[in-house]
Amino acid sequence: MEPTVIIDAIIFGNLLVLLAVGLTLTYITLRIPNFAHGDLATIGAYVAYFTYVGLKLSPYLSVPMAFLISGSVALLSYLIIFKPLSSRGTSIVGLMIASIALDVVLRSILHIYADILSETYKVISRGFIFRDSTITIGTFDIPCLFVISTVLSICLIISFYMLLTKTKFGIAMRAAIENPSLAETLGVDVNKVYAVSWFLAGGLAGIAGVFLPFRMTAGPEIGWFMLLRTFASSILGGFTSIYGAMLGGYIVGFAEVIGMYFLAKPPFNVPTAFRPALSFIILIVTLLLIPEGLASKIRLRKIVMFSKNPRRGGKR
Repeated sequence: MEPTVIIDAIIFGNLLVLLAVGLTLTYITLRIPNFAHGDLATIGAYVAYFTYVGLKLSPYLSVPMAFLISGSVALLSYLIIFKPLSSRGTSIVGLMIASIALDVVLRSILHIYADILSETYKVISRGFIFRDSTITIGTFDIPCLFVISTVLSICLIISFYMLLTKTKFGIAMRAAIENPSLAETLGVDVNKVYAVSWFLAGGLAGIAGVFLPFRMTAGPEIGWFMLLRTFASSILGGFTSIYGAMLGGYIVGFAEVIGMYFLAKPPFNVPTAFRPALSFIILIVTLLLIPEGLASKIRLRKIVMFSKNPRRGGKR
């Protein structure tokens, strides 16, 4: 297998981790699958494109702005739409339909913005792609996206571990997620925790959106195109586990890239257009065999191992 295939798999896994962690964060707060999550990534992609064509700067420099803008859109959607609906006792189905409606609205706005970009800067605002630079080590060229996305993913994993286990806010977040009523009784501001979670989720999607045009043709539909893969990653890892979402992102990313690499060769000769179907297959198999996700299996295994090896008390 060529080293470039492994690099592509890691890059794609990094992008799915950013998207899946964000989707999981929104799910564990209100227990709804947010179908507008992909549009937050599309917003990040267009922030990067404006940075490139409007400001004449590298798209990588748009990462902080994409994080803030996509995070703010996610926060506003929570405060204006989902929080009021949830407070009124709207069912999960109703909240899910609201997220689909939000997806339609955001995509329509993105189409309008694409037209404005095209007319203002006389550029192609649909079907654009970024050319990545490389870092040469010996005779091997490493894409900058590989380095940047990998460093960000590692920092993300470490940051979430520190946030959830070492800070008061992280403990409050876990309490609010596990039992909102009890957490409120203990003085935890559940609404604040949820609002921060939605902002972080949108910000992570925005960062992923900045990176997407380096790997595929981008347009107003790119977030929707990635949504199925994001759901597959989150569900595979366990829809209520942040660490499971990270694991699921890498599994789906590697399965797509490496699986397509072998399927495209003889004797299979499967066209690359089949590649998105691999995520759909993973999603269906997961729902049929392990609907709780890998995180639940790992947790159950730890419990079983502990029960088989209890601490022994008594006399020495």
